[in-house]
Amino acid sequence: MNLFSVINIDIAGSRKLKNRQVIQEDLKFYIQKLNIEFKDILAAPISITLGDEWQIVLKNPNKSYYVINIFQRFLKKKNINIYAGVGIGEISTNIYEDTASMDGECFIKAREALNIVKNKNRYYNKKLNSKNNNIYFNAEGVSFINEFMKKALIFSEIALTTSEEKGYDLSINKIINTLIENNEILKHKITNKQLEIIELYEELGSYNNIIKQVPGISKADISQKLNASNYFVINNNNFIIECLIDSYCKIRKDI
Repeated sequence: MNLFSVINIDIAGSRKLKNRQVIQEDLKFYIQKLNIEFKDILAAPISITLGDEWQIVLKNPNKSYYVINIFQRFLKKKNINIYAGVGIGEISTNIYEDTASMDGECFIKAREALNIVKNKNRYYNKKLNSKNNNIYFNAEGVSFINEFMKKALIFSEIALTTSEEKGYDLSINKIINTLIENNEILKHKITNKQLEIIELYEELGSYNNIIKQVPGISKADISQKLNASNYFVINNNNFIIECLIDSYCKIRKDI
């Protein structure tokens, strides 16, 4: 079984954008750049499916949240937010350059996920808990208890009782979505100045290298901005999300 990830992304409030055409052109050029940069993990080139919506098909599903984050960073600098729905599953057709020619479980799940995050009435949306989260992971449910706690009988019984009391099954899917939602709440609070330091730190790799490139900045300034942005917490969550999606895919293949 080969599992793929489909990511459907849409610009939030696109019709209200004053420079919509310019943004669409910038996005086209950026997608062309990423098609080259991500060629090793893409099953097909990223394609614009509608005016302000684009679709990504990954042969490495564990990179889904990472790719979404790349687009978020790019558009945050333009004060633009996005909706993103992730679907994991099989592709029932051949693999084509044009994603519109493909179909399968992952495409259906991605469309469902995008519809969930675009639901305007969050009060009645049982899938999401925060208005600051516009990302949803959607896939066939895999029980956390069944897969990871089979040998831990006592802990399994406690976890099962707790989940039954709350009226839901503890699944890997829900753990992934909870981590994503927590991350999105933290990311929503990041300021532009903090983002500048984050990108410098990721590019240059150390406080000393940043100080050499940015006159007048101190280690204390860098540390304060990185910690205030919860950068290291977010980064750790990113890693765990990637590992969990990878584990999910391995379990699905073994079922």
